[in-house]
Amino acid sequence: MDLTIFTMGKRAHHTTTKRSQSTQDWLARQCQKQLPVNYYMATFTLPYELRALAQTHSRRVYALLFDCAVSTLKAFALNQQGLAAELGLCAVLHTHTRRLDYHPHVHILMPGGGVHRARREWRKLKGNYLFNGKALAKAFRGAMLHALAAEGLAQTHTPKNWVVQCQKVERGQQALQYLSRYLYRGVISNANILHDDGTHVTFRYRDSRSSQWQNRTERGEDFVHLLMQHVLPKGFRRTRDYGFLHGNAKALLRIVQWVLKVDHPPKPVKHKPALRCPHCAGPMVVIGIKLLKPKPG
Repeated sequence: MDLTIFTMGKRAHHTTTKRSQSTQDWLARQCQKQLPVNYYMATFTLPYELRALAQTHSRRVYALLFDCAVSTLKAFALNQQGLAAELGLCAVLHTHTRRLDYHPHVHILMPGGGVHRARREWRKLKGNYLFNGKALAKAFRGAMLHALAAEGLAQTHTPKNWVVQCQKVERGQQALQYLSRYLYRGVISNANILHDDGTHVTFRYRDSRSSQWQNRTERGEDFVHLLMQHVLPKGFRRTRDYGFLHGNAKALLRIVQWVLKVDHPPKPVKHKPALRCPHCAGPMVVIGIKLLKPKPG
């Protein structure tokens, strides 16, 4: 099997560098939005019975997954006694497990508090608990099935109990790094591809339960299928911000940060990228300019 899909060499190094820079830029933007409060992560997962539908109608189903997960959290925050506030949310779509199996789910990271617009005040979430995961899952299931039916994708056979996980993630920095891991690169790195004998490919992954490295071997065509099922529809955004973390709510976010006495680090200075050689992707230096005479005639 020819693994040219993993463009090797200097050109691949240049591509990897650009993706790494994009990841760092995203992290820097998110860090500029951080608040000095506890953060929470909620994960909304599509059940197995809907995954074939998601693969067939990926753009529509992924969009509904975002919308229904976010609307569920917003409704719970507005109805939570003692909170009744609008949240700020950072949502990221993942479609795979560590074994590269198809497993669409949305991670949503949020500060433990929100804005009460009527009273013009910041309200902090009390305690170390977000919302009840089973209650979220029930509401999310109803919202998702209703939205699918409205799109003409009604499903009759789905499990009664869906899964929504909620956990406290302290100040959010580690969670942001986790969410950024697959934003601007493929679902597997070249370093984790251990062997290719022309027929089978062996790759490694870290088991989520034992944290130990495990190997998986697949026929070449099956391995490519594992990768291709995670390609997003053209132009589809994997990461989205909502509430006071949205790009259009910068003024509101600055007020919240002022109220919470956030000491902003200076914004990183963006340097003009170096000229790159089209052959080796290495940096080039301008040593002179030569004006070409126009050809006669």
